[in-house]
Amino acid sequence: MERFVVLDVETTGVSYKKGDRIIQLAFVVIEGGRMVERFMTYVNPNKPIPPFIQSLTSIDDNMVESAPDFSEVAPTLLQHLDKAYFVAHNVNFDLTFINDELEASGYAPFEGPVLDTVELSRLMYPTADGFKLTQLSEEFDLDHTMPHRADSDAEATAMLLLDILAKFKSLPMVTLQQLKKMAFAYRSDIKPLITEWIHDKERAINQAEEGIEVYRGIALSKKRFEEQLVKPQKKNIPFESIIKNNAMESAITGYEDRPEQKQMMSLVHESLSTRQHGLIEAGTGTGKSLGYLVPAACFAKESDSPVVISTYTIQLQEQLLKNDVPILEEILPFSIRATLIKGRGHYISLQKFEAIIGEDPYENYDRNLTKGQILVWLTETITGDVEELNLSTAGKRFWNEISVGIEDEGSNTWYPYCFYHFARNKARKADIIITNHALILSDLEEGSGILPAYKQLIIDEGHHFEQAASNQLGMRLDYLTFSQLFNEAGSIDGGGLLSNISRTLFEDQKINSIIKDVEHSAKEAKAEVNDLFLYLHHWAYRKKKKQNERGKVTVTYDPRHDELSEMKEIASRSIFTCEKALEVFMTLAERMDLYPTDYSLPDKSKRTYNVVVQSVAQIVDRLHEAKKTLEELLLNWEENTVYWMEAETRGPKQTVTLQARPVDVSMILADELFGKKDSVVLTSATLTVGGKFDYVIHNLGLEDFPLLTMVIDSPFSWKEQAKLMIPDDVPLLNKVDERTYIETIVLHLYRLSQITQGRMLVLFTSYDMLRKSHELLKDILDEDFMLISQGVNSGSRSKLTKSFQQFEKAVMLGTSSFWEGVDIPGEDLTLLVMARLPFTSPDEPIYKAKAEMLEKEGKSSFMKLAIPQAIIRFKQGFGRLIRKKTDKGAVVVLDRRVNTTRYGKLFIKSLPDVDVVEGSIAELEEDLKNWL
Repeated sequence: MERFVVLDVETTGVSYKKGDRIIQLAFVVIEGGRMVERFMTYVNPNKPIPPFIQSLTSIDDNMVESAPDFSEVAPTLLQHLDKAYFVAHNVNFDLTFINDELEASGYAPFEGPVLDTVELSRLMYPTADGFKLTQLSEEFDLDHTMPHRADSDAEATAMLLLDILAKFKSLPMVTLQQLKKMAFAYRSDIKPLITEWIHDKERAINQAEEGIEVYRGIALSKKRFEEQLVKPQKKNIPFESIIKNNAMESAITGYEDRPEQKQMMSLVHESLSTRQHGLIEAGTGTGKSLGYLVPAACFAKESDSPVVISTYTIQLQEQLLKNDVPILEEILPFSIRATLIKGRGHYISLQKFEAIIGEDPYENYDRNLTKGQILVWLTETITGDVEELNLSTAGKRFWNEISVGIEDEGSNTWYPYCFYHFARNKARKADIIITNHALILSDLEEGSGILPAYKQLIIDEGHHFEQAASNQLGMRLDYLTFSQLFNEAGSIDGGGLLSNISRTLFEDQKINSIIKDVEHSAKEAKAEVNDLFLYLHHWAYRKKKKQNERGKVTVTYDPRHDELSEMKEIASRSIFTCEKALEVFMTLAERMDLYPTDYSLPDKSKRTYNVVVQSVAQIVDRLHEAKKTLEELLLNWEENTVYWMEAETRGPKQTVTLQARPVDVSMILADELFGKKDSVVLTSATLTVGGKFDYVIHNLGLEDFPLLTMVIDSPFSWKEQAKLMIPDDVPLLNKVDERTYIETIVLHLYRLSQITQGRMLVLFTSYDMLRKSHELLKDILDEDFMLISQGVNSGSRSKLTKSFQQFEKAVMLGTSSFWEGVDIPGEDLTLLVMARLPFTSPDEPIYKAKAEMLEKEGKSSFMKLAIPQAIIRFKQGFGRLIRKKTDKGAVVVLDRRVNTTRYGKLFIKSLPDVDVVEGSIAELEEDLKNWL
């Protein structure tokens, strides 16, 4: 019978060697699948507990003063650990601390089997939002009342372990067998347990595994083939009667009648029915999603043609399908089919995955962990979409090797099981097709074929559409693209693909001779590309030292310019050596094709042979694409295109990204999208500037089309829910030096944080100002406050937002991506501070090129470009504060230009009807205290 000791320690810090010690130790003993014993003690660290640790754990010096030393606790611990598994959440931390303490107390370190519940959670719950104990406890409803207390953490980890073990046991036999093959690479000593579970399954009489289909040794969920159930067809009821019949009232619990939503529905339906394009600005709280879904579904049924709905963010796509479509089905008196489709790269290629499971030329820990996650996920997923998975950075790189590509098109062994083809077939039968801006635009670029034929399109998050078009129609290349390619190719003796081919096809002397040529030419190309990117980094820094808001140096360039002659020479050498490497790689591929006819391959070797053939083909395709892009970016020039490079300020000196994008996409969109579709409706909470759509109409190329437009106000009571505050004693930035300005706003931020007790989001337009503010603020903020800063703290926007919501007293500093798309409802956010008005940096490449274009036409780039862009972003930032009818909060703008300049009034005018309060920071603080 297995015995598990699930342990957690709280410590004064993270390093025993630097003097940190254990202050609390707890463990739970599991035997026979249940918890049989619990133990907890405080431990005297013989040193003061730092204030941050006291705040985090709620353990103070008084609680440990009369507690035993670790040496007194050690015998009890060792007695329980005898013949047991040592289990912890992030086992390396707890085990290292325990072993250091044991050795210091004169005992031998623990060397028995270990299980890490972080690693095992990643394997068993590959779709979890996060793998911290608090996140998993919340997701699986585990009783975890006091995070960062050893007894609560140990209890929660023990419950989690029981869930993990149950999940392992429930896996299909073939999945367990594959996990067993990879178990040697894992940190957890899970292999003996997997062996036992396989034996249990072999002894079981009933071998059938419900809901699972095994094909070519991979277990898949049967649910993926179930067609969407369609409720019995009722007679077609016209759109008008659905609006009048209050169907929404009976379908939605706690439904509140929103006249604004019905206004929107009517305009969307009119636009689709009369084959006109439409622009709708719908304020926060309008119920925008159902505002377009209801008329879209009605039109699709009436006309028997699909309506495509495009969003910018993945979150909104998922929300539409999982939350809004089920409500839509309740509202409508007839059945509809709705589906979600994304680009090829989102879906797994089972053909590639099968090959790499059989033989992986680049085997390592991260790859084996990701393969394990995917094997478990395949027993559950019905979409095969990577967005369901929570992969590490290395896992995401591995995904690129196994995602669907153009080479997966057409007939192959896995075709009947292909998720991508299944999604496309569902889209062909759908009334509503949900997708993203990038796929709409690549469908236009490829001359359609990805999406089924459609004539009606609704674009949500429409303020992003111009930027999405510019991104999609542009090009991008970085050093990493090349370095990954050459590293995967490897060398004959040092591992990688060439080493694998040499070992697998060793009988063929000709292949071995070609491999040597490949190794030589790849080495040459790698050296030349390395020199090129080093030169680009050096050139960028020579041109400019100032960092952009993402902490990078950005320089625009013109490929035709004489000053680039040396760069073009180095680029030409790189392209030439890449072409040589390509030729030799292709010679190798051709020779490998002949191998099975010259030599007999046993079944086991056939799989390896297929993997290496596939890997060579992939490297040829990727190297060809990278070489072609490099040529386009440095040696060619196209009209209406801006070229620039971004150099990292930290890390290797070759980290440079080259980019090119069209400056003006209006003509392309007018010709390729708006001119070819019957009706395109764009909607967003921020489409107008000064109540007019002129800016978006001009930028998207809609000037020559008949348009239906509408501005729908938010139903929120803005005067009761929000205030705009403008201090009049903040210095004007152009009157003082930057240091004085930052010191002043940091002092204001500190004082405001004391009133709101955290719950404050501060938006900056410059990463440099954010970083300097962070440094000053962290020194003066009380120790019980958590300061979270984008670019300083690691993690994605959503990860930082989750951290912000987890701490009671948190202040978050963010740059551009936090101005929009961040959703922090309720009491978690009370105060939004804008450090400056959100003008785009004049050095931002696309902005700079557009501004120059306007000035050449004799127009003011400030009034025609800078102001509209800043107002739209200002409205987006303001919209972060009030997300629901029950939210209440204030916006403080620390930039006096908003009330000292004529154009500043345009910013205030663009907002909903809110009270604007001006005064000294002291007066505003008093007002804020009373109001909140």
